[in-house]
Amino acid sequence: YLDSYIATGDLAMLVSSLKEKGVSETIIDVYRPLLEYSHAKSLKLLALSPEQEDIRTARAKGLQYVDPDRRTAYVVDPNGFIALSQQPRFRVYADRSLLKDYEAMNNDDSAGLFFAERILVHETAAGVAAQYAVQRPDSLVFLVAPTRDLRFLQGINGRIARLCAFLNPEINKVTDNAVTTILLNPSAKETLSKTNYLRLEIGTGPETLDYQSKVADYLWFSSMPKVNMIPRLMNG
Repeated sequence: YLDSYIATGDLAMLVSSLKEKGVSETIIDVYRPLLEYSHAKSLKLLALSPEQEDIRTARAKGLQYVDPDRRTAYVVDPNGFIALSQQPRFRVYADRSLLKDYEAMNNDDSAGLFFAERILVHETAAGVAAQYAVQRPDSLVFLVAPTRDLRFLQGINGRIARLCAFLNPEINKVTDNAVTTILLNPSAKETLSKTNYLRLEIGTGPETLDYQSKVADYLWFSSMPKVNMIPRLMNG
């Protein structure tokens, strides 16, 4: 659908196809300017999300119930996928960022099922980006996602270097430093701050200092933010 849209510019066809796949009209409207820009500039579009059916299954039952063939396509590095969740830095991220967005959908829902849903979404998006990048080492890949999936560098963005190394271990040069994260117009609430200030790090306590993560590499604002939003300049 995405390749056809870039070739033809038939946005109505693309919108209809996305809706058939379960993508909401709200999400389509948010991304419409990017879709139109991509067609105008003949940019390649990548489908980063698992099927909506599989996202719902992961949230309702767990990852083990996702269609096995599609799950294999989503999780191309299963050992690395499992090992990541056991790393101390990732556990700090999960406790202090990822799970902060959990809201129960029904009586059968749980934080564990929410966790399964989000890591499936994150691993799939990172895998698609990594597979495209390793096949085209001179390419520049832009990924646009909600702040919650990028903040503190351990979501989609924190998986890309590992997946590039797995897919192309011989000549891979993609490190975490090659992945740049920019938050657009972040609010204090979106960075999980309990004050008017943006939260710039997690893992600042004595027991977690070794696993500290900054909120992003850059913060971009459409207009000058209020002085009381940023407590200090971030270190590069």
